[in-house]
Amino acid sequence: MARNKSKNAHILIVDDDPLVKYSLEELLSLEGYPVKSVYDAESALATLQSTPCDVVIADINLPGVNGFDLLTAVKDKYPDIVVILITGYGTIEDAVKGIKLGAYEYITKPLNDDEVKISIERAVEQKNLRLENLELKRKLAEKFQFENLIGSHNEMQKVFHLVSVVADSEATILINGASGTGKSTIARAIHYHSRRKEKPLVEISCGALSENLLESELFGHVRGAFTTALTDKVGKIEKAEGGTVFLDEIDTLSLRLQVKLLRFLQDKKFERVGSTDTIHSNVRVIAAANRDLARCVGEGEFREDLFYRLNVVSMRLPLLKDHLSDIPTLVDHFIAKYNKINSKKVRGISNEVMKRFLSWPWPGNIRELENTIERAIILCDGEHVGFDLLPDYLHANDKIETSDGLVPLEVALDIAEKKAISKTLQHFKGNRNKTAEFLEVNRTTLYQKMKRHALLDVNYKET
Repeated sequence: MARNKSKNAHILIVDDDPLVKYSLEELLSLEGYPVKSVYDAESALATLQSTPCDVVIADINLPGVNGFDLLTAVKDKYPDIVVILITGYGTIEDAVKGIKLGAYEYITKPLNDDEVKISIERAVEQKNLRLENLELKRKLAEKFQFENLIGSHNEMQKVFHLVSVVADSEATILINGASGTGKSTIARAIHYHSRRKEKPLVEISCGALSENLLESELFGHVRGAFTTALTDKVGKIEKAEGGTVFLDEIDTLSLRLQVKLLRFLQDKKFERVGSTDTIHSNVRVIAAANRDLARCVGEGEFREDLFYRLNVVSMRLPLLKDHLSDIPTLVDHFIAKYNKINSKKVRGISNEVMKRFLSWPWPGNIRELENTIERAIILCDGEHVGFDLLPDYLHANDKIETSDGLVPLEVALDIAEKKAISKTLQHFKGNRNKTAEFLEVNRTTLYQKMKRHALLDVNYKET
């Protein structure tokens, strides 16, 4: 399937050796590719201005502008074109340099026909996959244009779809989920994509205040309502007129305040504390709970009638450990965010750190991940976040299981690797030379793996 697709790819050959140039042109033309060929980089760049091209095959040792400079120019002006470098004087240094500059592959002369054909097919397949991915992202962006909603996991996509459907309605919404799963982010997305987006969004954490203070924050008070009420105060609900009130941790609301909130939800009316004057406020209510409100109702901690008033539309946010596949995307998002805030240029995290992230249970969910990235960006003085920049508690060797009792393949392999190394070290009483020989790795590789798995300080001679 990929092979048939690749035949539509236009190829430009750049080589000053006539024999190589015509040989490649003949080979690829017979394979069905539209092919053009030139002798130097200047001619190649001129050709690219007027001719469609998917793959450039260029010799490194060209007259005038060399292949590396041509590669740089192509990637700068035509980033979608895939470049394959060829040379008769292949070295590891050249290969590394070419790949760093953006080359897809590096092959040496004398060219093998099968190797060239395979390289072309893979290069075209990579380009097609990249373009398909960009198109998919574009379509998803059109469908879910909600800032900061990150995640491609099926459970998250269900949430985003529901957000897109209900955002512009007037329905009261209940967001369920553990602390740190992103409930406030969802609430903001709903508000700012509703017809109320030009009006205020007022947020209040019900669990952060005492009952009396919370009542005053929600509904306001008049002067003299209590000892410290020296002036009238407008409450959050009144301030949000025409907009949205987001009530976080609503499961902590006292039964007395639940009654007052229920009345407001029913007829949009309330009184300030200490006043008998009734105030009408046109606001939409979005509520969030860390605990299962249905269970709270069953235990007598939450009013059933209020629960049903809030539960017109409900959505549940999954724990981060149950959508681990979203971690790389979330990491990129938070790195970009905190690079901007802290004027840093961190490009990413090490493979070691990513493996740790994918094996951590994240009890604080997305908020914990974000805090971890923020801390690492602040401390990082290079381009990549290493293991040493993680908080000490992340150095622990906990493993993770999802709610289905499953573990990601990468995590399972990591666990198996650690177990194999540990057992082999124990068998050879800590002798690393014999362990490395038995495991068929060199001693340096063994040391790195022992360090990553926190096995360096174990005294296997005494076990």
